Formats: sequence, C-alpha cells, structure tokens
Amino acid sequence: MRYFNFNLLQGVILSRLFVTKPLVMALGVVFSGSVYAVPSMWDEDAAAMCQAPSAETHSVEPAKTSGGAKLPEDATRITSDKALGQIEERHRSEGNVIIERNDETLNAEWVDYDQKTETVDAGDKFKLTRADGQTVEGEKLHYDLKNSQGVAENSEFEANQDGRRLQGISEHVEMQDKQKSRMKNVKFNTCNPGDKSWYIQASELTNNQETGIGVAKNARLVFGGVPILYTPWADFPTRGNRKSGFLVPTASVGSDGGTISLPYYFNLAPNYDATIAPGVITERGLRLDGEFRYLQPEYSGSVNVAYMPHDKKHESNNRYLINARHNQRFNDKLSGGIDFNQASDDDYYQDFSTRNGIAESVNLNRSAWLNYNDVVLGEPFSAQLLVQKYQALKDANGAKDEPYARLPQLSAKWKKHFSKNGTFKTDGQLTYFEHSDKQAGTRAIVYPNIQWDFHNQWGYVRPKVGLHATRYWLNDFGSLKSRNTSRVLPIVNVDSGITLERETQLFGKDFVQTLEPRLFYNYIPSKAQNDLPLFDTSENDFTYPQLFRENIYSGGDRINSSNSMSVGVQTTFLDGKTFEEYFRAGIGQKYYFTDDNVLLEGSIDKTARKRSDIVAFAAGRVHKNWWLESNWHWDESEKKNDTYSIGVRYNPQPGKVISARYKYGRDEEIYSGFYGKMSHIDLGTQWPITNNLYMVGRLDYSLPRPRLTLEQTLGLEYKNPCGCWSASFVAQRYVSGLNKHKTGFFFTLQLKDLSTIGKPPYETLRLGIPGYTKTNEVNFR
Repeated sequence: MRYFNFNLLQGVILSRLFVTKPLVMALGVVFSGSVYAVPSMWDEDAAAMCQAPSAETHSVEPAKTSGGAKLPEDATRITSDKALGQIEERHRSEGNVIIERNDETLNAEWVDYDQKTETVDAGDKFKLTRADGQTVEGEKLHYDLKNSQGVAENSEFEANQDGRRLQGISEHVEMQDKQKSRMKNVKFNTCNPGDKSWYIQASELTNNQETGIGVAKNARLVFGGVPILYTPWADFPTRGNRKSGFLVPTASVGSDGGTISLPYYFNLAPNYDATIAPGVITERGLRLDGEFRYLQPEYSGSVNVAYMPHDKKHESNNRYLINARHNQRFNDKLSGGIDFNQASDDDYYQDFSTRNGIAESVNLNRSAWLNYNDVVLGEPFSAQLLVQKYQALKDANGAKDEPYARLPQLSAKWKKHFSKNGTFKTDGQLTYFEHSDKQAGTRAIVYPNIQWDFHNQWGYVRPKVGLHATRYWLNDFGSLKSRNTSRVLPIVNVDSGITLERETQLFGKDFVQTLEPRLFYNYIPSKAQNDLPLFDTSENDFTYPQLFRENIYSGGDRINSSNSMSVGVQTTFLDGKTFEEYFRAGIGQKYYFTDDNVLLEGSIDKTARKRSDIVAFAAGRVHKNWWLESNWHWDESEKKNDTYSIGVRYNPQPGKVISARYKYGRDEEIYSGFYGKMSHIDLGTQWPITNNLYMVGRLDYSLPRPRLTLEQTLGLEYKNPCGCWSASFVAQRYVSGLNKHKTGFFFTLQLKDLSTIGKPPYETLRLGIPGYTKTNEVNFR
C-alpha cells in the first residue's frame, strides 16, 4: 500500500438532494441530509413490488475509510492495493482504492488522479461520501476536487432525514458546484429497498441550494407501472420551506355526483399563506374554496370561504359559507378573539356537510371576546367581555330554534384563600339578551360563596355556603307580571367521599380495586320562578356526575329547589404494578327530603317524590382484548327504563376490532329533527381479510318504530406490505332527514411521506367504528 498527501479542495456531490415539499401534482417530500447508495432495484428484472412484510429497512454503509489517523485540514490520503505513476504527475491506483480528505471519502475499483488539474476519474464502481454523510454510487465519476464540479454516470442514491427515506436512479448527474446539481432521466420514490410500486419520473431535475429551489421537467407519478399524474414543469422547495404551486387534486363521489377540485397553494410569506381550490360538483355546478392563514407572535387566525355561483339543484344562487377565526394577545393580561360563521341559506349544511357536520351546524356562532387575567389582592382574577349572536338555520324538518344574542356579556371571577382549607370565591355576570321575536332584557348575577376542603389520602369533606342573587331589567312585560324582578337564594351543600382499596386478582392478573362511596347533601330553598324569563337555560342530562352538582340547570335563569342527599358509589380496577386504570363502574341516586322542585317553565312540582331516577355506568377493559361501555337510566316514577346502552368491543391489536352497541331511549332524537322511541343496534368492524387487506364496515339499524337503516358503511383498505403506500375505498349511506338519504364514496391513495390523493374517510370511520386505526399506521404482525 502507498500513501500520498495532496493539497486538495473539498468536493461535493448532490448537495442536499431533494429537500422538497409537494411538487406540482405530486412531487415532493421534505428531504435533506444523507444520500446513500442503493441496490439496483430499478433494473428491469428487479421485482416491482415489495413482496414480503418482513423486508427490512435497507441499511447502507457509507464509503469505507482506511482506518488511519485523522488527517490535517486539506491533506489527502490515498490507499490502494496497487499504485502506478509518479508524484507531481498523473497516477493510477487500483484495487480497493480509498481517497480521504477533510472527512470526505471516495471508494472505487480504480482511480486516475491528476495532481496538476486536481481531478479524479473513478470506476468501474465508485462510492463518494461527503462529510455530512451524503453518498452517491455509480459506474463512472469525473470530479474536479478544486471546484467541486463533476459528472457521474448511471448513479443510484438514497436519502434519509428524520426517519423518512428517498431512493432513486439517474443516468447522468452534473455537479455544477457545491450548491448546484442537475440530474437527467431520474426515477425516485420514498419506499423501502426493493419496492418500486410507485415512483416519480422526470426527464430533468435541477437543484439549487443557494435559492432553495428545485425544478423538474416532464414529471410523472407512476403507480403500478401506469402514469396517473403528469406535469411538464414544476418547481419545488429543496430545504423544507414552503413554496407556491399546485397541490394534489381531490376527488369524491356522492349523492350529488362526482366532485373534483384542484388546489393551488400561495406561499405569501413565512407567517401567512393561502390556498384556492376551484372545482366542480357534477350535479350542482362550479365551486370555489379558499383558505387564508396567518401567524404572528401576538395574533393568529384563518379565513375559510366556499362559494358556488349557481347551484343546479337549489333555487338560490350565490351560495356560500364563511368561517373566520382570529386570536389576539395584546399583552400578558389581555387577550381576545373573533369567531364568525355565516351560510348563504338554511339548506347549505344539509346539502354540503357530512352527517356529523349537519348535526353540529344548526346554529352558527358569531362572537367576539376580550379576556383579562390578573392578580388582585394576591389572588387570581379573570374577566371576559363577550358579544355573541347566532345565525339560526332550519333543521331537517324546517324548524328554527334561534338562541338569544348576548349584546354584550360581562363576566368576572375571583377567589381568595383565607386559611389552609378555606377559599372564598365570587362569580359575577351582567348580560343584555336580545332576540328577534322574544322578550329581551338585562340580567345580572352575583354568586359569592365559601368552600372548605378537608382531605387526606383516604377521604374528603367539602362544605360550601353561598348566596346566589339574580336581577332582571326587561324591555317589556311579555307574559310576565313585572319588568323588573329578582331572585335571591342561599345555597348550602356538603360533598364527601372515602376511598377504600384492596389487592385482588382477576384472570391471573394482579389488580388494586378501589371502592369509593360518595355523599352529597344539597340545600336550596324552594322558590317559584314563573316571573323569570328563559334566556339561556336548559335542563342538563341526568347522569352520574349530575347527581353531585348543586343545580340541574345550565345557564342562570333557573335554580332548582333542593333538600336532598345524593348517594353514589364507584369502583375502579387499577393495574397492580403500573396503576393504569382498566375499568370503572358506578351507580347512584338522589333522595329528596322535601317534595318541591322547580321545573324549567318556572312552576313548582308538588308531586311527592322521595327518590330520583337511578343512573349507572360501566366502562373499561374487562379482559385482555375485550372492552365494555354501558350506561343506564331508570325512571323511578314510571318504574321503567328511560335510556340505556351497552357496547362491547373485541380489539386484540390495532387494525383488528369488532364492536356491537345497543341503545334504547323512550324519547330520543333518532335522526336530525326526528324524535321518538329509539331502539337501535350499531355494529362495526375493521378486520384483515389477508395480511394487508382490511375490511371496514358499520351498520346502524333502528328496530321497530321506525324500522330503518340509519347508517351503513362498507369499504376496503389496503396497505402495501412494506408500507410504501395504502389505499382505501369506502361507501357510506345515511339518513339526513325524514325520507331523506345521502350517499358518499371515498377513495384515497396515500403515498408514504409524499402526499394523499382523494378524500380520506378516516374521520367517518373513527366516529363510526370504536377502536378504528388508520390502516397505514397498522404494523403487520
């Protein structure tokens, strides 16, 4: 072996290749960092697909070093089996050639080095690794070490950054300098070695690290050997930064025919951007969607707009939806925000939203607020000024229920710890309520109270004493006797509980079981409230937690009378080692010492009632792979079930789940705007048909009165064995109103670390199938 020391400049190959974001129509993942050699997976006789789920991630060794001592800066060491030529002249090295300089290493079968021009020619195989770990491998290399310029033929490359991977080939690579390179006839993808089920092909690809821009010409996305997307020219970011350009089109099929849109992304500045998406719904017409986002240290927000100039299936033209949100931080104490939503007509959400969107969008919120937080007398103080009004839309049956507007509402809270166990709290609120066709007026509430907290490891007692005062100033009498009225009620309650523990064993596993009895005594004197309006009050659902709250009503217009004791008991099962909660169950009831109870309309119920309804719940893991969730509400007066539900789920591992749920209710909302006796069964599953093909399905079926299918979902999901891509096709049909149905079809193709084509059904499946896992996140076992 012979060693030569030369004074050379550092060379560069493929400087930070493909640090990309989505390229026009499909190009681009953010990549920067190591580029390694890969096996010849692109040969015509190579397998086109990753065949086995056991295929390991390809680990490529960088160019090997000689193992010698660290070189001085700009010194070069050449190690080979044979060296020919003279120093100061052109010389040739053969057999296991290793050239090292400034942490840069070149391996080759042979190398011709010209010291005068400081260039090297290498072959028949070479591998060049930079100091930052970048490596390129090919058949021939001509490289100018001084100017960092060179040409590589038939090169292969691989890139890894933050667990993401890129591999590809190029017939011709020109390294123009340390910052610029150009590649011809390129193919690359983000799959594991041996998998070219899809790839991006371009006739030319240039990379400029100075500008951070790459350009691809004649780029195609090839899937399964078939080109599915094409662009003649595309530029893209190479350092992970955002760049303007087209995004992947979205498409879906439903009750309104086919929908397709082509989004264009505007990178306006580092802290704000925009997207517009022109599209068409075949049975309705043209549609334009837009989004604008902004972010600053003091504020952030977004504006979303959808616009349809002419809807062929609706009498209204110029249909639109606006959603705007803004959050502002003025200083450490003062913040605020705006939430604005508006639809062009009552039917907008019925026509364009999913089942969940329809249910949640009957009344569209429009509000603005200021929040103030400070320390007063050494204790936290908070206040809010709110202005809120709703746009009320008709439900599926054409009815509207518009909430009162708050114009404005001022709220404040403050608390003071006056002893080790005692806390004084006061809540205040002043609101002007306005409505287009209901009585309007002002309401003031002040609620000072004192609470003590005595607790230790095994139990607690929390007494509370308060005075709730309410005053109204109404604009007119309406159906009430007085325009100015008030209500003052003392409130006294004591919450107490103990926690008992024992070690136990179930199914061969150690557990810690707790038993947690709880008593809650609540006293509020009976007071008729017929003379008080109903601005924002409704009755809360009767649940186990509601047993231990002092008021069964939300809002401030009604306060129930109470001389009662709530009794409940809970039990939990905790893992004996980690104390992770496996299962929890509870049952409770309220006992009345007096008969009076204020009803929602303000009158007093004189019916004798000694006990409330009974409520119970159970939820958690009941065995290794089995989960249970159940709720029960027993009507004590009618001596019959009011509501109950039970659900079981078998979920041995992610991607394998079967669930069955049954729900009964005497007077429930069966679907949007339709109430009645409900009795329905809900079945769902996600299960592998083969190792990488999954079936998903849901059937939500209402039993007699009425007998109908509320929702049915069926689909297939596929994950490439090596995880390079996944696809899904899901069909959904659901009841949207009386004798109304909507149908949707979702097709999605997701390319690993690149992009998603189509409209993903994940949210629909997550809400409909308990325990659902995205197929592309399932690990094969």
